[in-house]
Amino acid sequence: MFSAFSFGKIIKTILPGAILGFALALFVESSWALWRPGTGFLISQLPKDWITPVTAAFIPFSLILGFFQNTVVWMALNYRMRVRSDEELRATIYAELRAKLSQGLWEDSEEYFGKIGQALRQVAHPERLPLEYYYLPVVTLTNLNYLWESYFCWYEFDINSACALLLSALGTLFLLYVKLWQWPFLLLLLTLTLLMSSFALITILMRAAVKNLVAYERNLLLLIAGSLAKAAKDSQSSAMDESDPKGAV
Repeated sequence: MFSAFSFGKIIKTILPGAILGFALALFVESSWALWRPGTGFLISQLPKDWITPVTAAFIPFSLILGFFQNTVVWMALNYRMRVRSDEELRATIYAELRAKLSQGLWEDSEEYFGKIGQALRQVAHPERLPLEYYYLPVVTLTNLNYLWESYFCWYEFDINSACALLLSALGTLFLLYVKLWQWPFLLLLLTLTLLMSSFALITILMRAAVKNLVAYERNLLLLIAGSLAKAAKDSQSSAMDESDPKGAV
């Protein structure tokens, strides 16, 4: 159970969660300013002895927010990102390689169920198959985890961070709308500069997320194909050693 967790997976969850926590704080601050106009920032109203426990609680709170955000983003955006990734791979050899591996999956399944007297339901095959699970017996878990950590975790980090930054930017705009005339010019200029930088960073992170997903899909197909080729060579070598025991060392 705990082997599924790693330092990289915790970081890609807690950092976007911290940004999301900051976004929620901005919305709370804006709501406070609407409710109590003319007052200072809400954080200045908190008792000083609350600062330490609130700061300590922010770390697990960020982790919880990160898990929640990852679930929402997965449900709302993952399919669209997969479509964009497949579109970039469509004109390459990797699209054909995925089709061949998917075809092998269905042929092996139909052959197996045919032998035990059961037929697969005659329904349309899904467009995308989770090939790593079917070919896991020939793909070592170490290599698959390395590939996952190298690209897919970065994909999740990029897309989650982009969404959290977008919410932070919207929270900042809300706060600007509420307190526009109360801020000095330099603070307003700094905030607008940070906003423009945030939107540029969001665009970069979304593009990086697609690139990391493309790299993961491409290298996953190569890992499966290479593992199948190695398994076939090892099987041939074992068969030759069994047929010629004298030649074995």
